Amino acid sequence: MQRKFISLFLLVSLLVVALAGCAPAAAPAAAPAAGQPAAEQSAGTSASGEVVTLDYYWIGNGDTDQRELVQNAINEYIEPLIGANVVFHIVGWGDWETKAVTALQAGEKIDLFFTADWRNYMQLATQGLFTPLNDFEGENGNLLEEYGQDILSGLNPAFVTGTQIDGVNYAVPTNKELTVPEGFIYNVALSEEIGFTSEEAANIKSLRDLEPWLEKAKAARPDEFPYLTDGRFAFNNWVPGFASGVDAALLSAKFAPDANGVFDERVISVMESDWAVEYLGIMREWYLKEWIHPDAGLTTFNTAEIRNAGRFFIEPQPLKGSNIKAQELINASGNTDLRLGEIYAQPKVNITTHSGGSMFAIPAVSDHPVEAMKYLNLMHSDTKLINMMLFGVEGTHWNFESDGRVNLINSAWYGAHAGAWTVGNTLLQAVSNKEDPNKNRMLIDYANDSVDHPSLGFRFRTDPVAAELTALNAVTDGVSRALLTGYVDPAVELPKFIDALKAAGLDTVKAEIEKQYDAWKASKGQ
Repeated sequence: MQRKFISLFLLVSLLVVALAGCAPAAAPAAAPAAGQPAAEQSAGTSASGEVVTLDYYWIGNGDTDQRELVQNAINEYIEPLIGANVVFHIVGWGDWETKAVTALQAGEKIDLFFTADWRNYMQLATQGLFTPLNDFEGENGNLLEEYGQDILSGLNPAFVTGTQIDGVNYAVPTNKELTVPEGFIYNVALSEEIGFTSEEAANIKSLRDLEPWLEKAKAARPDEFPYLTDGRFAFNNWVPGFASGVDAALLSAKFAPDANGVFDERVISVMESDWAVEYLGIMREWYLKEWIHPDAGLTTFNTAEIRNAGRFFIEPQPLKGSNIKAQELINASGNTDLRLGEIYAQPKVNITTHSGGSMFAIPAVSDHPVEAMKYLNLMHSDTKLINMMLFGVEGTHWNFESDGRVNLINSAWYGAHAGAWTVGNTLLQAVSNKEDPNKNRMLIDYANDSVDHPSLGFRFRTDPVAAELTALNAVTDGVSRALLTGYVDPAVELPKFIDALKAAGLDTVKAEIEKQYDAWKASKGQ
């Protein structure tokens, strides 16, 4: 069965300050209060005067039988506002490239499309597949200024400019956290069984530190596999998405500064490093000890199912501070008995893939760019729409409690899509009754003491090495995930893998990244 490596991703993005919006020059309307439902602001119609349908492609865990119910409620609300209905296409993480991106490239009807720096934003935009959102000379003019006033007034301008390509925006970023260090989530119930306390968790500084606890977890539950992984790096030494469109498990730069605060900006061939030899060797050891699931190397392996059932000990994950990611995973699981803790394994460093970590683009094939932008604007201004998109239908999937937090009755919709970090303006979202009421502000403030990686804002153009990247992808598709989950012996397979990468053009791609990175730095006066 073909094995496929899923690169280190997630998550994501945006530091926020409130800015004053500008009233239009003619016939100004009173500005609504922040978060005021759009139904109380003004009625709206589509550009054609007819109700149009917006096809909305959203990454997540997959479709649900609750989708039509949620769609109907949202459409009843938004149709009088913008003259449009929406149809959600929730595509699974592992199927996104083959189903969503392929549909986009084939010119299928799509009006709103999830994208991110770690999900081909640069490549799809430079291929002409996304509509320019603020191009005065383009066919649609400046959609952001004309129909996205609430987007512009709610986002820090640095994040509007930070996601531009040659001064043009091709997607609208989610208003969310900026700093997303890697770490782990762990199963508190199993931890209590084996004596793994929060104090012990704080002492985990390396993979070897985990081994006594993985051994105890396996002994406590012999038919489970305590280390849950699909190939994500743990104690990741490298910048995720350093060169957009290039697998960060192949070419990247070091993530953390040294003891003097100095970053090493050299482009490194990861699989040729001593770090990779040690890391892959440990994964193989753990696999042979049955600490890693025997199917972890296969693309059909689903970590979410095992996590949601609480049948694991520890799993590498991107985190957000204050146990927020753990609680989000609990909420999405539908398992009322699941308890998760967090371990942090990286310093707080801001990188490009997180600043542009969650965005929605309007595809160039869309016949309804105005209505699509109006919908995105509602996602950044209308609390009622935002909460429906996030939690589902009030009274059916959730209810407000007296303190304004949400009690989830049915988590099927909440667990289907990617989550709060993809839904408009997080500062206008409600939070669940299992979360801190100040969660969304805490997400933003978490970045206050972070540092910027020197590569923040660098976006790699893949065109000069498109053939080499195609060849590299063909090589990694068969081997990378298998190596990263211990499925094959790295002593045998890693040298073969490196030879195949070299033959496919790894060094050519490395040289092109170095060339573009040096030019980018020079353009900034560095």
